Order: sequence, then structure tokens, then C-alpha cells
Amino acid sequence: MDEALLKVESEKLADVVVLRAEGEVDSYTAELLRDKLSEAFAEGVPVVLDLSGVEFFASVGLSVLVEYHQRGEERGTALRLVSPRGSVLRALKATLLNETLDLYLDLDSALRA
Repeated sequence: MDEALLKVESEKLADVVVLRAEGEVDSYTAELLRDKLSEAFAEGVPVVLDLSGVEFFASVGLSVLVEYHQRGEERGTALRLVSPRGSVLRALKATLLNETLDLYLDLDSALRA
């Protein structure tokens, strides 16, 4: 597994955890994204996942987003996605997940939500 293809940084703010992802989300790196989301959700506050640095997004990434969106709904903990573009946005639109998930154009908008 080459996790160097994906980098996910975490920052805990007063009432939110911000994850910044860079690189590629595919079958080799999705577990890293899942692990980082799991750690963030353990904080019990809303989670903002900034996808603006993601260049490639495979369908396994959609599964991770759906999993944590559902987990957030069950726990009352929001998952907010920032700046999905390129392959991320195409994948979300192709599956109509752009109508289900909370999408924001920039980090400030997601933090204010």
C-alpha cells in the first residue's frame, strides 16, 4: 500500500475538526482516509473534509464518504465537504451524492455552517 499517494492532515479547532486531503483516493489509499475520518469523528464535533487538493477520486472514496455521512447522521455529527472539483465532483454528480452530502465552495463557508 502506497499511502504517499494520499496525505491527510488533521487540525482540531474549538468546535470542529478540519481534515485536508491531498493526492489520490483509490483502493490503495482509501483506508488512510477512513482512518483519519474515524479519528476525527471520535472527537464528537463536526468534521470538515477539504478535498480541494485531491486530484483523483475512485469509487471506493465515495463509499468512505457515504459511510461517514451516515455515521454523522446517526450521531448528529456533520460531515462537510469543501471544494470538491475535478474527478471528485464528477464522481459525486454521477452518483447524485452531490444532492445528499453537504458541499461547500471554500473552507470558510464550511466552518460557518
